Amino acid sequence: MVRKGIFSLIFAFMALILGILTFMPTFDAFAQGNNSLTRSDDNFSITYTGYSSSSSVLNPTFSDPVTIIDDEYGREVNYAYYNWSQLRFIKINIENYISSSTNTFISYRLSLSYKQTENWEENTTETRTLYEERINNNVLNNQVLTFYIDEPDEIIENVLYGDGFGIYKFDFTYSYLDNTSGQPFEKTLGDMYFAVVPDDIDTINRQISFDTEVLSSDKFLNTYYITLQQDDYKYVNPSHIVWSVTGIGKDNTRYVMREADKTGENDYRQALWPSYGDDNEKDTEKDMYGNDFLFDSNDVEGRFDITCTIYDTEGNIITSYVTTVTTIKDETYSYLWLIIVLIILVLIVIAAIILIVVLRKKEKMW
Repeated sequence: MVRKGIFSLIFAFMALILGILTFMPTFDAFAQGNNSLTRSDDNFSITYTGYSSSSSVLNPTFSDPVTIIDDEYGREVNYAYYNWSQLRFIKINIENYISSSTNTFISYRLSLSYKQTENWEENTTETRTLYEERINNNVLNNQVLTFYIDEPDEIIENVLYGDGFGIYKFDFTYSYLDNTSGQPFEKTLGDMYFAVVPDDIDTINRQISFDTEVLSSDKFLNTYYITLQQDDYKYVNPSHIVWSVTGIGKDNTRYVMREADKTGENDYRQALWPSYGDDNEKDTEKDMYGNDFLFDSNDVEGRFDITCTIYDTEGNIITSYVTTVTTIKDETYSYLWLIIVLIILVLIVIAAIILIVVLRKKEKMW
């Protein structure tokens, strides 16, 4: 009896374990292991794999799901977290199994929604199509895409680029005609969320200095491209790195960069760019933030102090640095033009004298 009881207990325990394994959910997002994320169904599979600058595979990290606060459904999102400083690109592998399907497939589309934020509870706002393809007779090649996280200075056509840190939401959808009903349908494999995390500004305390490149314009007024020499702040949220400009013009007028830089209605300084931030060609708030700054005085001659100030998350100053530049025209340019004019006048006079001498000789010969 004891043996039967023991066998019954063992059998019940094994049945319990088997039942648990049978009803445990499967997560297709992790079908490729720790370093790749997959969404799939019977027709398509899409796999996302992050790579470093040395093209080695990165393992994303995960934590508790995040509730999106401005989503009407109050959805919970399980982010794949990557450090911005490590992630260079995401390899996207699109595979299909539609050749033997009884349905007729029309097309598929990979779209991206994005928001530059450090608050992972926010929802994405900007949506664009990364890639799409038509399908003919259920014949479709597999596709591999490379999505670079940072946009370079020189854009290469037909290459996919992101916008640095923030929230990335990928969505793969495809359309087909149902063979039985003849009705068109669109289906999604499900969203895939990535959180590209900037470095924590509060953990960095480093003095800064500048590299300054002088650029010349057609009007002989210098412009200056200024970058931080230190890489410590390269992958922090650019909003913590703030540039400002103050200066005195050649006519003793005092200047700031933008109207927004004035301290109040009693601040009578002039703005070098009055419409800075109002859709003019020099517009973009990002021009005043980040690891580099292009200073253009908008044809104003003067001397200007360019300051870079770095703040922590509480708004306290971590460090700052100032450099002074000038856009006053070099007087040697005026002398150069004067010399050129004098040389031309001298040549004209010499030519005139030679012409007079030649004409007089001809008169004597006649």
